[in-house]
Amino acid sequence: MRQITDASFETDQPDVYRLEEWIGIATAAVEDGHRGAAEKLGWTGDLDVSPHRSGVERWGYSAADVFRSWSKTLGINLVIDQHLEQGNRNIWHLHPDLCVALVLIQEGDSWFRPEEGWIEVVRLKRNDDGEPSLIEIKAEFLRDYLAARGMALYCSSYRERIAVTVNKPPYDWPDDRLADEQDRDRREAMIVETDYPDPDDHYWTRGALWRTEWVEPGTLSTRVRGEADPHTTTFTLENDGTRAAAEQLAGAMAWLYFEPTIASALLRHRSATLRWATEETGSLGATNHGVHFGINDIGLITVFAKDIGGLQPWEQRLWSAHNVTPDGGVSRELFSAQMEVNPAATIAPEMQLSQAMDALDVAFSSRYGARLLREHNSLQGLLRRAHRFIAAEPDGLLELSKELTRLFIERIDIDAITAALALPKTDKKPGSLKALEKLAAHHGSNAAARKMMAPLFGIYDLRLADAHIGSSKIASGKARAAVDDSSPPVMQGRQLLQSFVATLNRIAATLT
Repeated sequence: MRQITDASFETDQPDVYRLEEWIGIATAAVEDGHRGAAEKLGWTGDLDVSPHRSGVERWGYSAADVFRSWSKTLGINLVIDQHLEQGNRNIWHLHPDLCVALVLIQEGDSWFRPEEGWIEVVRLKRNDDGEPSLIEIKAEFLRDYLAARGMALYCSSYRERIAVTVNKPPYDWPDDRLADEQDRDRREAMIVETDYPDPDDHYWTRGALWRTEWVEPGTLSTRVRGEADPHTTTFTLENDGTRAAAEQLAGAMAWLYFEPTIASALLRHRSATLRWATEETGSLGATNHGVHFGINDIGLITVFAKDIGGLQPWEQRLWSAHNVTPDGGVSRELFSAQMEVNPAATIAPEMQLSQAMDALDVAFSSRYGARLLREHNSLQGLLRRAHRFIAAEPDGLLELSKELTRLFIERIDIDAITAALALPKTDKKPGSLKALEKLAAHHGSNAAARKMMAPLFGIYDLRLADAHIGSSKIASGKARAAVDDSSPPVMQGRQLLQSFVATLNRIAATLT
């Protein structure tokens, strides 16, 4: 939407002494009825990169955001360039109406749209001095806004390139000059002998291009004007491959099936939601308005079709990419909650992670007067990432084990255990799990402690296997962590979390 860049290029061509380029682009959103008047303007008229200003003219007040030809209003400046004499700097403002209409939020030099998963819509780039040099907007959002306003974007640009060379370039321009016009382009070029500060006996070549062009509005405005998107998404409804358009899902008494990898695709978005209601059901979405889902016996995610039909088109496209043919039946817990109004009395291990760690920390503190677990600045982020759907990705179970290691094992305060048990100080400090095993053995027996700690050692084996692909620790790690290798990956993720939670609860029980 606006650009002012001045660049010097390094070149390995011995004939080239200096190569520079300057680019300026200015734009304005012009009302449909004033396109003809705007066409008469260009770089040498009223559309260049000079700063905008407000003030009183002979004919009245001139606002900085208004694009005009003399006293006639033609449209608006979507980017307003404000010059500050103090400090000799410029500030580029994005037009407030564009921000409000597209529901954009500015953070630093980026403008995001929370309603579409916090997608970056506009970005500002700066030069080495921190001055604004380029501001861009995604075309589909710009065209949506222009369609709603009945406008088109008129662009005026000037590009100049200068080369200083040892030898005279072999152009056959009459009198070393070129000037022509073609459609919307006007070109000029010239070659002269160099002058100070360039070396003598060199040649200075300049090429310039003036251009005007239009960015047309979209045919529809789905975001600003709320028009229906004709490019509908389809979903598989039946196991024979029968598909239905998104708008047909509102009346469908059926469930849709999705690969569990949809969770990672959705959770990459900034305002994404993953909340658990029971062991196999919860709420999932790319925004904070998730849909009720359930996990069936083969690890697929099932969602009532009507709920998917109520999503915004952009999120429907995310879900559609992971949609599969129905298989394995609807999640039993989801069906029980939605059709029988009888939610299952089960708890997801993800909901118990924080509680289990806190219970063990409190039990240790109550007995020994010290904290077992060190504080971690990223604890909430680690908890959000510790979910079974990670296991659906390649090597996902190993990644989940890594998250659990960061969440718990790496936070164990070995010195606190050593002091609590009055263990003799040696040159080699025991590892976190070995220290915890000594604590469990102190309140029971060595054999009971080894058995109790096996799942945590298994999780740590899997975490080490993540750093050594192909490691033999994977099989032993799964066995020690009570993970069934024949289960679907998502089920293995749940089993790993359940073993983790159960182990922490057992250790806490020995301390109370």
